[in-house]
Amino acid sequence: MLDPHKMKAAKSMVWPASKERKELDRIAAQYAGPRLVMVTENVYTAIGYGVSNMILVETGEGIVAIDTTNSQRAARDALDAFRAISKAPVTAIVYTHSHPDHVLGGKAFSNNKVEVYAHESFLDELPLQALLGKSGAVRGARMFGASLLQSERLAPNISEYPLPIAAEFIFEPVAPDSVVKPTETFNGKKTSFDIGGVTFHLYHTPGETADHTIVHMPQLGVVACGDIFYPSFPNLYTIRGCGVRPVLEWAEAQNRIIALHPHHLLQGHGFPVQGREEIRTVLSNYRDAILHVHDLALGAVQNFEPIDEVVKEAVLPHHLARLPYLIQSYGHIPYCIRSIYNSYVGWFDGNPANLSPLSRKELGKEVITLAGSVKDVLQHLEKAQEEGRHQAVLELCEMVLGNDPDNDTARRLKVNSLMAMSHLSANAPTANYYRSSAEDSKIERE
Repeated sequence: MLDPHKMKAAKSMVWPASKERKELDRIAAQYAGPRLVMVTENVYTAIGYGVSNMILVETGEGIVAIDTTNSQRAARDALDAFRAISKAPVTAIVYTHSHPDHVLGGKAFSNNKVEVYAHESFLDELPLQALLGKSGAVRGARMFGASLLQSERLAPNISEYPLPIAAEFIFEPVAPDSVVKPTETFNGKKTSFDIGGVTFHLYHTPGETADHTIVHMPQLGVVACGDIFYPSFPNLYTIRGCGVRPVLEWAEAQNRIIALHPHHLLQGHGFPVQGREEIRTVLSNYRDAILHVHDLALGAVQNFEPIDEVVKEAVLPHHLARLPYLIQSYGHIPYCIRSIYNSYVGWFDGNPANLSPLSRKELGKEVITLAGSVKDVLQHLEKAQEEGRHQAVLELCEMVLGNDPDNDTARRLKVNSLMAMSHLSANAPTANYYRSSAEDSKIERE
């Protein structure tokens, strides 16, 4: 058992926040909460009722909902707000992609006969997270801070562009049949249909998922882009675990939207981007940021550079890094570079020392022998923690715990450094993962 007095002391510690984290907290504090925004005549976006938006388009034959948020409760709340504007039934749903935060609210419209549109690969993508089993469940819960209090976790999409947003994730029990399945799917690059005098063009634009689709309504000057753009550096890799995401296609999707010349860009997270020139500028910068990170990773492959060193030095050019919609509040450049690197050459970085690496337990034995004793290692770690070298503390604590799982001092040091790193991080998935892991580590020994 962990010493409860030591754990109480750890829990009462004040964890300093980084400058970047304080800035993120400042933005989150400005978020005004859920609202229904009129984008243009007959087009509304429901923002903040769930972690993702639901777009509502009024046609002569009923309402078309583009995405349905991450829960039935959120979808019902958004629809209730919309009822002050229109009592028309929801007659169609369009899914931009298969991620749960965009599709789990569909059952809120289950009393209506609705047509549901998506790319044909939607049904292939939908079960992929479940294939990860316990790993996917644990990693996903940690990334979004599912076990944390709302005051303890960071909202996954915090940004002040074009207006402050910090929509919370609503955690709701999910049944296996919670997703309303598509009734109409398309293959290839494009399909079109008309509902009540409004034309909807669906373009297949892989990005966060292989089935990703954007929705163009030419008469209205609107593009609903799902997660092809949101006001953070994009999540080209997610720490909850995923296969290789199509980074170059994600960049090309920005060009696809630009070519449609929309007046209104409705994103899946955050407020609409308005004006053709603004949209062109924003998406061009977003594309260039993706390509820059891709090229850093590919350059490491081509130049046979140590990936760890490339990751440490990786930054966006200044003219991109300063933009409010490219802060790393959701996507994190170091993770993305590692994933892109692996997409080209796999896990082996070319260094023969990494062909058959020791486990942490095995390497820990060598470190303990070198230090003289476990006590000597822990004394070193106490000093390292005081000096803020938390990554070193984490890695060496894992080595000690691999050889001595009941070592309370190592576990206390590990928990403290996880908490410290959580408060230093301005990337929501990272901060939530560190803090959730700290809480899990306490529970394991209680």
